Formats: sequence, C-alpha cells, structure tokens
Amino acid sequence: MTAEAGANQRRRRRIRKSGLVVAAAVALFGAACTGTDAETDAADATDASSTVPSVVTTTSIWGDVVSNVGCEDSVSVTTLIPQGGDPHSYEPSLRDRETMGAADLVVANGLGLEERIEDTLEAVAAEGVHVFEVAEHIDTIEFEFSGGHDDHGHDDHDEMDEHGHDEEDGHDDHDEEDGHGHDEEDGHDDHDEEDGHDHDEEDGHDDHDEEDGHDHDEEDGHDDHDEEDGHDHDEEDGHDDHDEMDEHGHDHSGGDPHVWLDPQRVAGVLGELADELIHAGADADTVNRCLDSYRAALEDTDAEVAEILDAVPADRRILITNHDAFGYFADRYGFEIVGTVIPSLSTAAETNPALLEELAEIIEHEGVPAVFSETTHSDADIQALATAAGNINVVQLLTGSLAPEGEDGDTLIGMLRFNAQAIADALG
Repeated sequence: MTAEAGANQRRRRRIRKSGLVVAAAVALFGAACTGTDAETDAADATDASSTVPSVVTTTSIWGDVVSNVGCEDSVSVTTLIPQGGDPHSYEPSLRDRETMGAADLVVANGLGLEERIEDTLEAVAAEGVHVFEVAEHIDTIEFEFSGGHDDHGHDDHDEMDEHGHDEEDGHDDHDEEDGHGHDEEDGHDDHDEEDGHDHDEEDGHDDHDEEDGHDHDEEDGHDDHDEEDGHDHDEEDGHDDHDEMDEHGHDHSGGDPHVWLDPQRVAGVLGELADELIHAGADADTVNRCLDSYRAALEDTDAEVAEILDAVPADRRILITNHDAFGYFADRYGFEIVGTVIPSLSTAAETNPALLEELAEIIEHEGVPAVFSETTHSDADIQALATAAGNINVVQLLTGSLAPEGEDGDTLIGMLRFNAQAIADALG
C-alpha cells in the first residue's frame, strides 16, 4: 500500500467515527426533547387535576348526591364515615380533621345528625373552610316523640311516657288540671309520687295550688318553687324542659335531620348544592348539566317509590322502627309511625323495658305484621320486641348509610327503592 492510499484510509475511518458521534448526539438530543415534552404533558395534567375542587362529605349518602351533581369528574369527593357507619356515633380521627381542613368544600347533613363531628366542623369552618349543611336549607319536619302513640285505643299507659307526659300534645293530665301537676280535688296527683317531690298535704303546700292555679304564694316563700324543685313550669308554652329532652339528655326539639328519605326534599336543595360546587371551583356548565339530569332522576324515583308502595293497603301503612328516622318517608308516602324502639332522633339514646312492653301491646292491638331495624345499628332491642310481640318479622332497612358498593342500595336512589320494596313486601 502506498503512503497516499494509507492516508486516505485513515481519513475515511476518522469520518466514520465523526458520523457516529454526530448521530449519537442527535439521538441524545431527540431523547432529551421527548423527555421534556413528556414532563410538560404530566405537569399540564397535574395542573388540570388541581382545578377540580376537593369536596369532603360526612356520609356516603351525601357523597353520592355530590358525585351526581358534580358528575363527569367535575369534583373530587371524599367521604368520612365509611359505608355501614352510623353518623350519630361516628368519632372523627385526626386524619379526618386534616382531610376536612384541606378541602375546598365540606358538605354535612346538619341538624345534629353528625353528633360527634360537630366540633370538628365548627373548627374547620373557623379556619376558613366553607361548610354547607344541607338540612339547614330544607323545609324540615319538627321532631315529635313517637315512642308510642295514644290514639289507637290503648289504655292510659299508652298515653303517658315514663315521666307521665302525654306525648300527643306535650302535656300530661296534671298539666291540664292546674298547670303544675296538682290535682285540684285533693291538692295532689300521682305526679307527686312519680317525680320524687313529696308535696306533703299537711305542710301547707297545697294551699297555693287552690288559690291561683299558677302562682305560688309569695308570703309563704313558695314563689321560688319553680327554681328550687328543678322543674321549670313555663306557663307560656306549657312545656317543661324535660319535655324537649329525653332521660339521656338528647334534645327532642328542632328539625328532624333525616331529610334524604324524601327524594322531593333532596331534589329541592340540589340547586343550592350546585351553586356551592361551582363556587368551590367546579365547571359551571358541567355541574348545571349534571344537576338537571339528577333532579329528573330523583323525581322519577319518587314516582317509582310511590308505585311500589301502592301495594300496601291504607289500614296497614303503619310503621314501628328502630329509631325516629322515617318521619320524612311517612310524611311523603302516607304512612304513620306508631312507635319507635329508641324514641329519639339519635341512635345513641336507649330504650327501656316499659317502652318495649307498650310497643308489644300496640303491635298486638294494631295487628302489625313486621317491625323495621337498620343496617347501621344493633337490632338486639327490636328483635326482643318482635319476640315479645309473638315472633313477628324484623325487616332491615337502610337509613344512615348506603349499602356496600355493588349491593342493592349502594346509591341514594337505590336506597329509596330498596326501602320501599322491603316495606311493601313486609306490609302489603
């Protein structure tokens, strides 16, 4: 090989190496550009998702409603109380507190339903988190004690609760006698023995009852009687304090919180809920479109539930339930609640043997074929009632929580259909 040929060969090898280096550099540059584009796309996706408002709901029921009004992923919904949990007794965790504190909107039922979450709701609201309590924006039913009714032909025991109070009008017989529970014929009625205050006929305490029927004799120092004996005889409304509080300190006054069992009431509040979601950052066009669709679905469900319940004759539209949760259902579909095992809006209250005995008498007198328990609360007491009443059926209903996902009743609409069918089958 000549010297010139050798030089040419070395020159070609250098060119090939240079080409390889350039090609490698181009490939690396292209990969770098591609990676930058991917990172940009991911960042854009993150930015897009961050515009979706975070909404925390207390119960699965309102979680479902919010998801339907904020459909098409226009909101991100987190529910605090797990399915099957009782909203009356649920204790929030520190993580729940953090979740609510980081939310764009918190949706709660209100009216005391979430008894043990109320302090946390107030705390996050004080920090600037907007809390929307749905029941506060609904025309509610005032709570009426339904431990047992006195209008079904029962004896005096049916007309009086364990405190001797007539539950139909909030007054017992002694209230009608002189306003203080003193029988005008002998100066005392049985209230003296029931409430633990011994109004001795020989100590001159009966004179003021006959003198004015209301005011205690100021000269003998009995004008402070209302404050001293712990019973506030309020003459303006005819109720003393324990008429509105049960023996466990649970307030029986105010609105019934179980509003979701009437689909018409839920449909009526959807507009305000939609406004809250939009204010929190949800896309207005999407929310308004979802709102119209869900409102129509609830109205269809209302008609469907009414049709299902047509199978129950008028004289069998009577309910005995675990606790006072079905006031709105009864009001909407023409039922009467003749008694509850736990005479309270809260499942945290308790029953007593005397009440169970009274309910057993009502069941026998009315020919009630079934009583209704709840998935969120123990059915031990209502099972005992059913046994005492002659082994009648105990039918389980959904109240404070949706059913597990995939089961009947895992949405609000599904819950309403499930309960209606269960009641129709039991009473029809």
